[in-house]
Amino acid sequence: MKMIKDYVIVIPEKADVNELRAAAFIRDNVKLVCGKKLPIVRDSHAPVPCEIVVGATAREALDGLDIPRYIDPDRVNNWEYIMKKVGDRLYLSGLGMPPAEPRPFTSSYRALDDGKIGTVMAAYRFTEDILGYDFLYAPYVDIPENEELLMPEDYSYHFTREELGKKDPVLYASAAFYTLHCADMLNWNMGCMIFKSRAGKIVVIDGGHASETDRFMRILRKISGKEVPHVSAWLFSHLHSDHYGVYQTLCSDEKYRGALTVDGFYCDLVTEEFYTTLSPERWAGYAEVRKTLLNSENTVGAKVHTVKAGDVITVDELEFKVIHVPQQEYFTKMNTNDSSVVYKFTYDGKQTMMLLGDAEYVCSNDLTNNCAELLKSDVVQVGHHGCGNVSGECYKLIGADAYIWQVGEKFWYSDNGEGLNTHNTGVIRTRAYMMELSPKPENVHVVMDDILSSPLPMKIH
Repeated sequence: MKMIKDYVIVIPEKADVNELRAAAFIRDNVKLVCGKKLPIVRDSHAPVPCEIVVGATAREALDGLDIPRYIDPDRVNNWEYIMKKVGDRLYLSGLGMPPAEPRPFTSSYRALDDGKIGTVMAAYRFTEDILGYDFLYAPYVDIPENEELLMPEDYSYHFTREELGKKDPVLYASAAFYTLHCADMLNWNMGCMIFKSRAGKIVVIDGGHASETDRFMRILRKISGKEVPHVSAWLFSHLHSDHYGVYQTLCSDEKYRGALTVDGFYCDLVTEEFYTTLSPERWAGYAEVRKTLLNSENTVGAKVHTVKAGDVITVDELEFKVIHVPQQEYFTKMNTNDSSVVYKFTYDGKQTMMLLGDAEYVCSNDLTNNCAELLKSDVVQVGHHGCGNVSGECYKLIGADAYIWQVGEKFWYSDNGEGLNTHNTGVIRTRAYMMELSPKPENVHVVMDDILSSPLPMKIH
């Protein structure tokens, strides 16, 4: 095995901006961890045995490597990338390509996009997986230093819709819960959790994007052990497509008619006026979505329950208490995220988990000012995929030992195309909250590229 400090970084002769910054990011972090600044050369230079090959280079033909690339004008799937070791060369490359015709310049706030953002994501993944840099802790505490760090003998990682969509849950004979990662809309997040009681009864939280429906159903069949799964309770947080898409599709698409049954759908879908007129994100289409969800008794057989604070939904030893519902007095101040219902899950009367949905400041303030005595929990689903919308004070009151981040790479690295920590969604702020609370690293679960499968009660280190 070769030491990383013995490598050279190779980029294309005409490297695009994202290939350049990916190479620079690897160089800078190898210097931090291994103490040596690696040279960066163009692929016109003669090959050497140990190379980190960044982007679309001529080295691929040298090794007979065929990396499939494509143009995605909508930029949704340019986040795909592969990392692969061939001999002593490690290839890192996004699968997106620049569009033939650049989009017209219409806004100075548009993210930089040469089609190769995936190459940058691969550089971040290299820094985490191979250099051992912890994006949650290292910026605040310490950077790993290891001059003798070895490059893995074999390494292959595919961050693609195809590979992410194949991931299966680890199945447990007894009670368990599962948090699904986003496998299709790779430039976004999604919310989906599935709980199973000891007797095999199922509770679902939200569900995810509509495009995840087939995958969701495949996973639900595996977890339930039934070809036609039965859901005892479907708990809903709020009306955003990365949360309602699967359930809406199951209710509206004839393809899924009879694919599953649901006893009860629990929600607080506030007035149509809020979604279509009052919310800053108002959209006329929300009226039809809301109608579809509320009509689910006629499609999936679910009795619709409008929850209120203090309600308790019990399925075997699984208990979900409603801690917060949206309040009409704030309808002109809050956005759709702040219409999230917040549940506190208790397993078998013991272990607790706070489910924050996509709570923002109105919800967070209600929790801290009016519900403080109810917040203490062993585990917390980090609010709004880690975006900094729930206050540090709220997380302190929850006082969890374990944290579940349902987050996409764009948000985890806070990069929408212009550099690490430039995508201002507040993830950096939430990381700072985590540092103040000092959870053990092994209790921080970043659900980004695989399903989090855990027995109940969840093991906390």
